Amino acid sequence: MKNFEEIRRQAQALSAKPVIAVVAPDRHSLQAVEEAAELQLATAAFFMTTGTEQYVLDKVRDSEFSYYVLESAEEAAEYAVAACAASKCQMLMKGNLDSAVLLRAVLKKDSGLTTGSLLTHLAWLEMPSYHKLFIVTDGGMIPYPTLEEKEEILKHAVNYSQRLGLSMPKLAVLAATEKVNPKLRETRDAAYLKEEAAKGKYGNCVVEGPISFDLAYTTGAAEVKGYSSPVAGDADVLLVPDLVSGNLLAKGLVYGGGGQMAGLIVGARIPILLISRSASPAEKINTIALAVVLTRPQDEKELK
Repeated sequence: MKNFEEIRRQAQALSAKPVIAVVAPDRHSLQAVEEAAELQLATAAFFMTTGTEQYVLDKVRDSEFSYYVLESAEEAAEYAVAACAASKCQMLMKGNLDSAVLLRAVLKKDSGLTTGSLLTHLAWLEMPSYHKLFIVTDGGMIPYPTLEEKEEILKHAVNYSQRLGLSMPKLAVLAATEKVNPKLRETRDAAYLKEEAAKGKYGNCVVEGPISFDLAYTTGAAEVKGYSSPVAGDADVLLVPDLVSGNLLAKGLVYGGGGQMAGLIVGARIPILLISRSASPAEKINTIALAVVLTRPQDEKELK
């Protein structure tokens, strides 16, 4: 898919509207869900607490959404997770509670949502300076991933790229240089991931690395440097060395480059939406629409 508008159209075209489990809602999450419902993307169930703002309590009670009032954020998170595990809700959304509280409920061994896989963050970006959607990962979950964790991050990126229709996603493992430098661990890791991908370890994908951002993002830079790779200027995924670089890159592209973003935590049975209160209205809707498309029923996979 080339842009978020296409994703929104696909989400709207689906006959089954998924239910978002919203934990400890605030005005921002309520507004996002109300807009998503108005756009016919999804509906919601609210897991509120006795401490939820009165305005939000009243708005939800007067709406057509399902709702529950629990004693604490921890209890609300556990109830929401149980609803997702029972398939009553198809995605999980954070409201006014610590992310750690929500993720603890997800990661409990008996939660019904764990898969044995690492939870990682995928940020999809649409840029006026790039020709298609692409992923930046991991800029939201794993601070300083080990090589083994980078393999998990890479696998998630391949999996979710393929869910959106890319049969052979192209991944750029970013570094500050294109040469392996023993003093720069990210270059050694990148070379290993490229070598293992060539052996088929990660399925149908093309992995390039180490590769700098300019080469992965623009064909012109690759031509000037004489760098030949099918990933150069056409990457579907930018795999970053660590959370800090990924977070800075994604936010720099959005706030400095005029981009739009959508972000999800993946690795559980359902997508987890941790939408910042400072996120733009477009980012909130992009994220919900993306999650809707990724949770669509199997018999609607080929819907255009």
